[in-house]
Amino acid sequence: MVRYALVMLGVLGVLMGTTRFGSVQAWWSLPPLWVQVLIFLFLIHLIIGFNLVRIRKKQPQMFTQFYLLSIALKMVAGLAFIFFLVWDNPAEAGPTAALFMVAYVLFTLAEVVYLLRASPDRHNL
Repeated sequence: MVRYALVMLGVLGVLMGTTRFGSVQAWWSLPPLWVQVLIFLFLIHLIIGFNLVRIRKKQPQMFTQFYLLSIALKMVAGLAFIFFLVWDNPAEAGPTAALFMVAYVLFTLAEVVYLLRASPDRHNL
C-alpha cells in the first residue's frame, strides 16, 4: 500500500511540476483552481486505489466488479467536481476541464499499471 501511495504521489508531483513549469514558460496559463483539481484527483485515486489493493488481496474473485464500480464512482465524483468548478468560474471552464481530463487519464494510467504489475497471478502480459 505504501508503494501505491508513492506512485500516486509521484504522479501528483509530476503533474504539479509540469503544470507550473508550463505556466512559467508561458506555454499556457494556470487555471485559478489548478491545485485543487490535482489534489482532488490525487485523493480520489488514493482512496479508491487503497480499497482496490485491499480487495485484490482479500477477495480476488470480486476484484473486477469492484474495479468497474470504482471507475463509475470516479466518473460521478469527477463530473460533480467539474460541474462545481464550471459553475464557480465559467470563464475558466475550458482550461480547468482540460487539466482535469489530462490529470484523470494520467492518474488512471498509473493506477492500472500499478495494479497490473502488482498482480500475483499475471502470466506474461
